Amino acid sequence: MSNRVVCLEASHAGSWYTASGPQLNAQLEGWLSQVQSTKRPARAIIAPHAGYTYCGSCAAHAYKQVDPVNISSVESRNEFLKIIFISLSFVVLHSINK
Repeated sequence: MSNRVVCLEASHAGSWYTASGPQLNAQLEGWLSQVQSTKRPARAIIAPHAGYTYCGSCAAHAYKQVDPVNISSVESRNEFLKIIFISLSFVVLHSINK
């Protein structure tokens, strides 16, 4: 298994979310700080992925349930960790609807 990190250009910066890194960080921290964690870390979450202006607060409720300490402890014990993101491609949907 490869440990290669892939970074993609932030193609929607300035439209679906702010282009300012510090401002974006402040927004994310603000939304996350308003949410309580559940009693246990989530094994799975479903979160919206529209522009943060529309769904940032709602998405924070889902992501707040993920405990980074648990992810780190799995990695340190060399246990198998799988994170799966399933999402629509708005670009593909837009081209289909033309």
